[in-house]
Amino acid sequence: MSIDQDVRPSVAAVLDGLIAGPELDGLLEELSAAALAGEDLAAYLRACARQQARSESRTLTAMHHLGRARAGSTERYAGCDEFSGDEVAATMCWSRSMATRKLGLADDLETRLPAVGQAVWEGRLDLARASRLCEWTRDVPDDLARHVADVLLPAATSMPVGELIDRIEQVVIELDPDWAARREAKARRNGRLILQANPSGTATLSLVDVAATSGLAMRDRVDALAAAIRGLGVLTPVGTLRREVAERLLDGSLAGLDDRAVAVLLAAEYHAPGNDPDPGGGPSDGPSDGGPTGGGPSDGDPSDGGPSDGDPSDGDPSDGGPSDGDPSDGGPSDGGPSDGGPDPEPCPGPRGREDDHGATGGPAGDEPGGPECGGPSGGTEGGTGQGLLDLPDLPGEPEPFPRLLEGPEPGPGRVRAGVGEVRLRLSTALGLDDLPGQVPGYGTVLAHPARTLLNHYRQGEWRIVCTDDQGRLQHVLLARRRPHRPRPGGSGQRCRAIVELHVPTTLLAALDPRDHGRWAPLLGELQARLAELPREGGPPAATGADFSRRRPRVEIDRWTRVRDRCCVAPACRRRAQSADLDHTVDHAWGGPSLDWNLGVLDRHHHRAKHHGGWTLHQPAPGHFVWRTRAGIRHTTRPRKILVEPVAPRPAAAPRPLPDDGPVWADDDHPDWRAHYRRRTGLAEPQRTTTRPAVHPADDPPPF
Repeated sequence: MSIDQDVRPSVAAVLDGLIAGPELDGLLEELSAAALAGEDLAAYLRACARQQARSESRTLTAMHHLGRARAGSTERYAGCDEFSGDEVAATMCWSRSMATRKLGLADDLETRLPAVGQAVWEGRLDLARASRLCEWTRDVPDDLARHVADVLLPAATSMPVGELIDRIEQVVIELDPDWAARREAKARRNGRLILQANPSGTATLSLVDVAATSGLAMRDRVDALAAAIRGLGVLTPVGTLRREVAERLLDGSLAGLDDRAVAVLLAAEYHAPGNDPDPGGGPSDGPSDGGPTGGGPSDGDPSDGGPSDGDPSDGDPSDGGPSDGDPSDGGPSDGGPSDGGPDPEPCPGPRGREDDHGATGGPAGDEPGGPECGGPSGGTEGGTGQGLLDLPDLPGEPEPFPRLLEGPEPGPGRVRAGVGEVRLRLSTALGLDDLPGQVPGYGTVLAHPARTLLNHYRQGEWRIVCTDDQGRLQHVLLARRRPHRPRPGGSGQRCRAIVELHVPTTLLAALDPRDHGRWAPLLGELQARLAELPREGGPPAATGADFSRRRPRVEIDRWTRVRDRCCVAPACRRRAQSADLDHTVDHAWGGPSLDWNLGVLDRHHHRAKHHGGWTLHQPAPGHFVWRTRAGIRHTTRPRKILVEPVAPRPAAAPRPLPDDGPVWADDDHPDWRAHYRRRTGLAEPQRTTTRPAVHPADDPPPF
């Protein structure tokens, strides 16, 4: 008796094993998406994408040849010129600007970044990622651009597009930080303000090429004001509210008012009798408000909030840092106000119920609570949106606004809008290197602006994130001290920002505090605490209460957000500080509030888990296995905190900066060649004939 076993490879294995080409194309013709399910259907989609990349590569190659073609000959002009795009536009019935953009991409893939073009032809890289590699290295010298492509191509296919852009910025700066600094300085010199009319009759106002520190400071102030106004019972979607705050600050109507008066005035206007807070017909006309307690849209907005780990400025007045258990300063323990104490009672009423739909309690999309909970009310019977505030007494209200703008954070696991965040290597902060920093939700910043942000955020929460030699998380410490320096301007103001300083544990232990001046107290403190911690590192030790409490202790909350970095759903990059903490096994089913049962999920993917048919397992801390409602399995793993930097590539002479020329309108630019290069990134047009000189008084031909 024998048992026959089917050992034929699955459809998914066959499709994933083929590169783009005729064989894969023939197999796709034989298959039908309607007859496939689960992993086979996912592999079919991936194979179609590889074939599409090959077809798009062939199309771009044809464009590049047509733009350089000679009549009646297979010979080509040396490069694309001003009129190359017209050939493509006429053939494809496109606008000249669209044809020129496509031709610029084709020229990049053929001549400037041939390795990227080859990856697209083989189906290893889709055109979306290839376009980002070309666009974000457009102003980079060719040798650096090619090296960036060589470094990033192996991993580019597995990166979300936003992460790929971040890595491009980082690698460019790491390869030549001096050139990157000169490029940034030149761009700031050409900064400008642009007002543009929109088809709807509205306008778009843009500040172009401002310093990164100035832009982040403007954003943080607008976000903090918007959060304070929301706390005064204003139910306007937070995106619209940010726009209104910025508009009123700039148009002069709030001249002479301080921040408290601004918030009170705008809240009073909202609550004024007869004011219609929603002329567009309901909340569906705008983005989800994503108020101060998190749970906003999954759009990667950098200003949707930060963690709530206790007041960051209630510690030692001599250094402006939080106090977390140092016997010499008598501060509370590392956990902040909720550490070691009972969980806060949920707010009464339906808005305050506790379930697993969000970090703030209450179902997804709900406000955090009614007036009795410190949140906005649900409106009045007449539907005018009036709530928390009694309009006649509003300007004289002394307490709520200071608490909203400057008071302690609301508690662990909750987020607040208007919180800045910066991540930087400790070695860069000490001046040992010039590696770039990261501002989550914004992007990469050069070393000098990043150090400037450290001063601006001096009284925020400083986290020292220690890693092993491979860049994996080992310890998360709160700094009790700060580097001492004068406090000009706003550097001594209270601040809820988050500063993450990353350092390998071995490097931190090897530093000599005496060599680093004003950083010596902080380094000495960290080394003393490091000696008391387990060498192998790990999350905070569990206590008996962690198995029963609904919300995690602040140390566990902080560890989990640092470990996961962003939402753990596949390809999602919503930053951890503006997302929820989810119990992998729901708390209602006995899941403890410990790191191995917690993960960062933005509100959309939190709802996908509870209502969208997706399931989630965490076989090891930080390792998540998703199963979608289509039956497809996805795995996400902990991200490295520190990625090995790319070795610098010095040039024999300083690399040239981008030649973008002055800003002119298209019709009156005196040097159309420079303008053309700036707009398209193509080579300078090739002259094919010699024309006689034209007298300045004559009109240029053909006029």
